[in-house]
Amino acid sequence: MFYKSNNTEFEALKPITRQNAGKVYADVPLSFFENIESLKNYVLSLKELGVNVLLILPHFLPSFSAYVVRNYEQPCSLFKTWKNFSDFMKFVKDLDMDRMIDIPFNHADWSADNLKREWYINHESGGVEAGADDEDADKKRVRINWGAFVLDNSIVELQDYWLEKVIYPHIEKMHVNAIRIDAAWGLDREGLKRIVSKTKAKFGDKVWFLAENLGMAKLIKLAESGLAAGADRFFNNMYWYNGGLYIPTDIFTLYKQSKGAPTCTIYSSHDTLFPAMKGLAKLRANEVKGLNDKGIVRKFVEYEKITSLQQLDESTKQSIIALMKQDFALAALMSSDVMFAAGSEKALFERISVCNSSAESFKKGIESDLPDFMKTILKIKGSDSIFSAEGVIIPFGGWKAEESGIKGYLKSTDDGKHLLVAVNNGETDLECKIPKRMKKMGNGYVYSDKGRQKISLPQRMVISKGQILIITA
Repeated sequence: MFYKSNNTEFEALKPITRQNAGKVYADVPLSFFENIESLKNYVLSLKELGVNVLLILPHFLPSFSAYVVRNYEQPCSLFKTWKNFSDFMKFVKDLDMDRMIDIPFNHADWSADNLKREWYINHESGGVEAGADDEDADKKRVRINWGAFVLDNSIVELQDYWLEKVIYPHIEKMHVNAIRIDAAWGLDREGLKRIVSKTKAKFGDKVWFLAENLGMAKLIKLAESGLAAGADRFFNNMYWYNGGLYIPTDIFTLYKQSKGAPTCTIYSSHDTLFPAMKGLAKLRANEVKGLNDKGIVRKFVEYEKITSLQQLDESTKQSIIALMKQDFALAALMSSDVMFAAGSEKALFERISVCNSSAESFKKGIESDLPDFMKTILKIKGSDSIFSAEGVIIPFGGWKAEESGIKGYLKSTDDGKHLLVAVNNGETDLECKIPKRMKKMGNGYVYSDKGRQKISLPQRMVISKGQILIITA
């Protein structure tokens, strides 16, 4: 699948230091696993793949959803006891992986244990149900409520509860060293700032924070609370890019305002479509043109009853896997970090439901060479600092779902390095123009599964159908 040059000499890829390497997150719903042992076995496979951050969905005792917490001082049924949870996190730590928990600070079950009623916004009049603006399958603007109620994190007493009863014990006693701030965009800025600063003052660099800044609004607006709080890392929202200008512009704004803080490109997560479904949508673009993600789910899952690639013919499956490989290469090398949802490597089709996904859902994947490919890309990512750095991203080619052909981006860093990643998802061989700023460097390296090769950079390079071109200069 990789670009082939005329040069037959390859340099072996050597890993850079862990300090300079980016983070590779696996976004793992605990509901996928029947017991801790099966979860451990899966974590071992993630380690083999190249994952270095295990992000688990909320592990607290839930109400009807992991994100509607019933009790922050009790673990979910998978772990049963904090001792079991601590032992599991120690297991992950011994694999030299970061241990990230996901804390819904923003909202909780209306009758959550240990939370005072006065900690809820508008508690005297029945509270405010948490949610966000969104689009339904018919592209109508709607309010999606989550079944939880909004907490007032401007209250110091509530902040102290998070610190003393939730955050501190997890770091001190349970081997946790990273925290995802769920819905950070909706949190009180000063409250979040105090939570983060107090934690950092107590534990220093033993813990780091990832601010969730995903939503319908512009990225910089969503990131404001996390920026004010001093979060260590952010999402960059590039997975929403469909050929317009505002997403790359927003990423550039975040890059400047955060002073180059690391960001994470999402290949997949519990909030997005699985890449396998996106791949089928690409193959059938004429049928799904104009549909949003919810419309695509309705067409494939509700109307056509497709819940697994196992139901499709072999040719279609292989075409989808090829598209998934291309998109993973684009995502993994774009920014400092990359994230994928558990099961993406198995080409799971039906999107994750925090209410209904189960161990049976996880069994609907297929066997393919996709995991080996992902392992190769992550090996490339870990071989040079340019692959795990922030920079100015300039997309080019056919990023719209219905377009085919060359699709890629140029990333330029402050220290004068450049990275070009391009794929050809068209039906014929196509030329890719090498940007002037990269061409003037003279020589560069082209990467493949065999290593890297030094080349003299031409004005254009031909990418064969289905191939991936990765160049640094």
